[in-house]
Amino acid sequence: MKISQATPQDLPQIHAMIGALSAFHGDTATITLAQLETALFQSELSMALVAREGDILVGYAGLNFTITLHTGAPRIDIHHLYVAQDHRAKGVGRALIAAAKTVAQAKGARGLTIGTDPDNAVSQAAYRAMGLEEITDAGPRFWIAASD
Repeated sequence: MKISQATPQDLPQIHAMIGALSAFHGDTATITLAQLETALFQSELSMALVAREGDILVGYAGLNFTITLHTGAPRIDIHHLYVAQDHRAKGVGRALIAAAKTVAQAKGARGLTIGTDPDNAVSQAAYRAMGLEEITDAGPRFWIAASD
């Protein structure tokens, strides 16, 4: 298995994995390949890391970049982390998170954040087993629709 930054040739496989991740969460992915290409390759706000075995992608991590306004420090969120079903529990997620940490270090970020659905006990257990620090004091977050 090899971890690398995604290339435009990876887009169809990443797109399919985004669809699988959305379906897992009971949602439908509506992003087009063109939108995904813009997000990952024409913006400085996001990128993807991929885990591959030969020409086949077995996982990806979507990273979003921003800054912390009160410090000006870079902030990186692992917005998506997906590992193909038959490659889970084989170190793929751990390798993607390690690669994301390397990106964070290169960007000067103090660390990374990653979230998961409150009902996804498997992912939560995996993150704890990897030694990720659980954030319990971040407080509630709220959402407001942009249109009425």
